[in-house]
Amino acid sequence: MSANAEMTRDLLQRARQGSETALNELFDRVAGRLLALIRLRLGRSLRSRLESRDILQATLLKAFLRLDQLRDEDAATLMAWLARIAANEIRDQADFHGRRRRDAARETPLADVQSRRLIQQIRSQTSRLALDEEMQRLERALDDVAPHYREIIILRKFEELEFAAIGERLGKSADACRMLYARAMAAVTLKLGAVL
Repeated sequence: MSANAEMTRDLLQRARQGSETALNELFDRVAGRLLALIRLRLGRSLRSRLESRDILQATLLKAFLRLDQLRDEDAATLMAWLARIAANEIRDQADFHGRRRRDAARETPLADVQSRRLIQQIRSQTSRLALDEEMQRLERALDDVAPHYREIIILRKFEELEFAAIGERLGKSADACRMLYARAMAAVTLKLGAVL
């Protein structure tokens, strides 16, 4: 297990035990990358209709309230787990905005004090997040490449999946994913040069 995964596992254990410091450190480790991933998953069309910070807040809240569902050995795939929660949240919010009505049966009230405190903490922290100029350039470049290039870059760089796991998800071999990733990175590099 890598040092990064070991540290994440330790933070997860302490956060499950109620350490607010560990929860803040987890937030600091994942929030910026998760916001970028959410914006990339939204794409241009949904970014104009949905607020990415709202999706980030909902994703982190759901994740932090369910930390016990993430096993210690899955610490290395924390970003992939968060990405799945974010994808579900994006889908739910896009469906909601498409229907323009609220489905009250799907909402779950958070009545306990700990949940309300967590909500306030997440809102406070996400309000300070901002995409830096470099991430904005990358977002524009990824918007302009082929969807299969964008997808493999997101899976590798943002969800932090190994090529074998990417291959399983995409129905390709790990070697085919490595080659696709190399072509995707070359395409993005060219786009980044054009953005300058």
